[in-house]
Amino acid sequence: MSRMLPVTYRKMAALLGLCVFFSLVFTACSASKAVKSTATPPPGPTNLPPTQTAPAPTATVEVLPPTATTLPPTPTEQPSPTQTTPPTATLEPTASPLPPTETDTATPALGIGSTRTIDIDQMVQVFVPAGDFLMGAAASDTNAKRTVAGGRAYPEIPQHTVYLDSYWIDKFEVTNRQYALCVAAGACQLPWVTSSYTYANYYGNPKFDNYPVIWVNWFKAQDYCSWAGRRLPTEAEWEKAARGTDGRMYPWGNEPVDGTRANFCDVNCTRTHALTTVNDGYPDTAPVGSYPAGASPYGALDMSGNVWEWTSTLIQPYPYNATDGREDPNGTGERVWRGGPWSNGIWWMRSSVRYRSVNWYQWYVLGFRCASTP
Repeated sequence: MSRMLPVTYRKMAALLGLCVFFSLVFTACSASKAVKSTATPPPGPTNLPPTQTAPAPTATVEVLPPTATTLPPTPTEQPSPTQTTPPTATLEPTASPLPPTETDTATPALGIGSTRTIDIDQMVQVFVPAGDFLMGAAASDTNAKRTVAGGRAYPEIPQHTVYLDSYWIDKFEVTNRQYALCVAAGACQLPWVTSSYTYANYYGNPKFDNYPVIWVNWFKAQDYCSWAGRRLPTEAEWEKAARGTDGRMYPWGNEPVDGTRANFCDVNCTRTHALTTVNDGYPDTAPVGSYPAGASPYGALDMSGNVWEWTSTLIQPYPYNATDGREDPNGTGERVWRGGPWSNGIWWMRSSVRYRSVNWYQWYVLGFRCASTP
């Protein structure tokens, strides 16, 4: 402790010396400032510079131009909304696509050659335009049936003009596969027999899926067409679709029947009236659409040969009149068949031939096709 005191005193003495030194410096500085303040110019003139510097604030107000310079951005920003407006105007092109839409709805300029496919059974239909056609056989046609006597064929005379509105008709006869869809949907009954004239296993056999369904009566045919969103064609609709408007003998024209145009009783047929000089390729029914050379003016196939086809019409004498009761679905009597089957000879292939039976009749040469109103 006695050794440390002298050191402490020395430190304290040093600190006191520093303090004295800084106080002297401070005093000298204060004296210098006092001398300078006494040398300041007289009060009058010294007020002038402040007066001259006073305008400076006014000059700083001139800084307003920057404010003006900030204004241009406002107008320059205005064009941008104006320029974005044209994109809004580009919506107008939406109006330009509208005409195509209108032409699309109007474009179904339906006419001869127009076709469509029905979703439920994938049946292709051909379009038959509205207009007149010649129905029945001409008086000069020596082949025409003229009286009710002599079999189930019905008189084809007199030939007369019939007007029909436009309609669609199936391009093909309804097939086994298509009919099976209706059966599977619970809307149709099975064909009465599942065999054909030649084949023991016909309906339900994939080998014959594309062949016409047979052994169906008028009610079953109606049920199918109703399920498919269609209907049976009238006798008049069937005949126009088969021969066009010019009164031709066959769907393809007036040229004779041959093995490229229709399936009828040829060399493969076991009937006594078989035409043994012709070979159409099948001893029984043929796959639908097998004879494109036999197409009607509207493109319908198998309108001559293959199988008979049900129509909606009750058999009555000509002239045809849709309002005289023959198109009554609840009427009693015999219904018209059209088209001629594979089992018959050439006489039956004519488009004006009319056949009939009670509506519950079912046979191995009897099928159908459907029609629909646009």
